[in-house]
Amino acid sequence: MTDTDRPLANPATPPVPEHRDAIDAESHAGLKRDPADADAKLDVELDETFPTSDPPSNTQPGRGMEPAPSSGYNENAEPPPLDGE
Repeated sequence: MTDTDRPLANPATPPVPEHRDAIDAESHAGLKRDPADADAKLDVELDETFPTSDPPSNTQPGRGMEPAPSSGYNENAEPPPLDGE
């Protein structure tokens, strides 16, 4: 049964397509400009995984081998711990 075979709840609502057009890395403008662009690669990977809930593995914080930036914690500015801690 396709969406055109059954009546819509609201006649103004357009029919839902049976498939979503694929997004290829070759057709992505950001990757055409710079094939090494991590943000453009992530855009393509997110499009390819839609509508699943598993994000691509490169969505980790930070870039490269460096850890994620500090949240601003300053150990010297913190009060000393209470006894017993």
